[in-house]
Amino acid sequence: MRETARVRVLLVESGRAVGGTERVVWEIATRLPTSRFDVRVWLSPATGVDELASALERVKITVDRVAEVDRRMDWKGMFQTWSRLRRLKPDLVHLHHVWPASDRYLSVIARAAGVPHLVVTEHITGQSHSTGQRALKRNELRRADAVTAVTGAIVDTLVRDYGIQRSLVRVVPNGADLPDTQAEEAAAGRWRTKYLVTPFKPLWVVVGRLEEQKGHDVLFEALAQLVKQGMDFTLVVAGEGSRRSWLEQQSLSLGLAPRVQFVGQQEDVGGLLAAADGVILPSRWEGLPLVLLEAMARGRPIVASAVGGMADALEHGVSGTLVPPGDAKALAAAVEQLHKRADLASRLGRVAAQRVRERYTWAAVVDEFEAVYDEVLGYATFAPEAQTPARGSGR
Repeated sequence: MRETARVRVLLVESGRAVGGTERVVWEIATRLPTSRFDVRVWLSPATGVDELASALERVKITVDRVAEVDRRMDWKGMFQTWSRLRRLKPDLVHLHHVWPASDRYLSVIARAAGVPHLVVTEHITGQSHSTGQRALKRNELRRADAVTAVTGAIVDTLVRDYGIQRSLVRVVPNGADLPDTQAEEAAAGRWRTKYLVTPFKPLWVVVGRLEEQKGHDVLFEALAQLVKQGMDFTLVVAGEGSRRSWLEQQSLSLGLAPRVQFVGQQEDVGGLLAAADGVILPSRWEGLPLVLLEAMARGRPIVASAVGGMADALEHGVSGTLVPPGDAKALAAAVEQLHKRADLASRLGRVAAQRVRERYTWAAVVDEFEAVYDEVLGYATFAPEAQTPARGSGR
């Protein structure tokens, strides 16, 4: 960097609960070199991100709780946000979009407040937008100095739905911490002992919010088919959400109890993932879920829906098994194969772990974002098209 003053970077994320997008913000905020960057974070006032805000403040990252401007007539909110930006004078604002229609007014406000540089990161493919939201997003993408996406699948939607040139979008994926195998061994052993795991009674794990997006209901339908075939297993369901009670009732009605165990939100899922004979991600739509990369890092055999970044990170039959979303029959067949072909499952897991080490570490992710910032600020150049991995390559 040729300037002596640190670059003032404002990371903005409007999610109301801690998930994958908030983890990315945490990693960028805490890993960018402090000799070069003065980082500040804007988070929602929602209580669901209180813990993240406190954690950032403990490591000396300044956090502001700023309500999202989510409607055109919110003149008061717009003025307050504009005033904040005028006072802070960031050199670069980096917007992280957790939902397809979030924070579309902020780019307009930032430009009006004199913010010189804007980076937009798209984290998820989602449901279709209204005409007004599509127009806002299209304008935001055209106004940004750089656009990144966590998967090639999201790039496809930006090109198709918003007319952005593919060469202008850089894929910067999510990351994973490489596991401390020895430290997780004891926790994995406790999980396997608790559920009396044997070669004939495998332990399968699904981790994620208990919401429609994650497809737990499809998984339960698939498992009900396997129960009818006489297969025994334990499925641990880790996570919380608005559909927990409904899913618990579905599990009972399908005759899955006590095979399905709801264990709630887990502080650290590393040991649970390490204990699993297989990790299942039956989502209906996704960006690039962190639990996928964490399971890959631990060499776990994975069955996942071929949606979003899961189809980028996993190569079917090479590093995992992909099935069509919402297809309970295909999901049942894939999970059954995972159980019957232990040799295949082990090989898929080894390849997945190697792929994480090569591509999906947090250090590499933050290095890529730093390169994006340098290009936007005029300190370096990059060729986004060359950096965008081919769909399904995981590279």
